Amino acid sequence: MAKISIDSLVEFGEAFGRKNLANIPELQMNLVMLPAGQSVPGHNANSNVRLLVLQGKLTVELDGQRTELQTHEMVDTVLGTPMQIMNLSDTNTAFLVIKTPNPDL
Repeated sequence: MAKISIDSLVEFGEAFGRKNLANIPELQMNLVMLPAGQSVPGHNANSNVRLLVLQGKLTVELDGQRTELQTHEMVDTVLGTPMQIMNLSDTNTAFLVIKTPNPDL
């Protein structure tokens, strides 16, 4: 068993960054760091997706409906849903992207 401190993996740059935490057929989990004022390019969900905010605030638009998530709040959506992920705040945001099943395997 390997113990991992998520806080030690959080590193912010000028653009969004991503670190893969799990990559098995049943699950893909990524840690995403999104600096203040940045966004992830709009796309359609390529799996069933859950977003869990670890630090800061996150604005998520799913199929045209916008919601703001605070630290330790989560939202989920299904395969094919149009999504836009934004950090509209003035502080950095870190969140987990949990995909089931893994779209890459």
